[in-house]
Amino acid sequence: MNIDLSRINLEEFFGCVEATNTTQMKSNAFKTLRTWLQEKSFAKWSDDQFEYVGDYRDGVDFISSNNELYEMKGKLRLFNKNGSTGAIDLKNFRGETKVVEKTFDYMFLVDTFNMTLGLTDWETVEKRTYFTPKSPVAKCKFLPGDFTILASNVTPSKKNITSAEILDNLLEIL
Repeated sequence: MNIDLSRINLEEFFGCVEATNTTQMKSNAFKTLRTWLQEKSFAKWSDDQFEYVGDYRDGVDFISSNNELYEMKGKLRLFNKNGSTGAIDLKNFRGETKVVEKTFDYMFLVDTFNMTLGLTDWETVEKRTYFTPKSPVAKCKFLPGDFTILASNVTPSKKNITSAEILDNLLEIL
């Protein structure tokens, strides 16, 4: 892993996170759009360290400039005070065989409430992955020491447009 965190404009990235932290953007209808905006924002503000590939690659969101594969997962209040995380949905199998295959080398962890960025590796994700009976979702939950906090309590940049304005503009097509 070779990331120069000082080259990533986390204020702009978390500005996008904050602008999309709305009830409407978290609804089933728009949560995919919200995730897409946040991941595109991260790539945009990475100073060419990451290319967004989530539109056409399953199980990976970014390829780094040194060809490492990264996934990004975000959640409100992801990081707990005791150093663990809440459960993260890793993969929805929708009737497929429940086998989580390696598709990335590292995973970015984004706390969308506290504007905090963490990082873990595939081996830790694999070790912490679990299934619940009758659920088609593979989840993971990290324990203290399983991840590194890269930046915490980042002050987000204010955006010139809100997610409500974006969605209102979409309605013009009707």
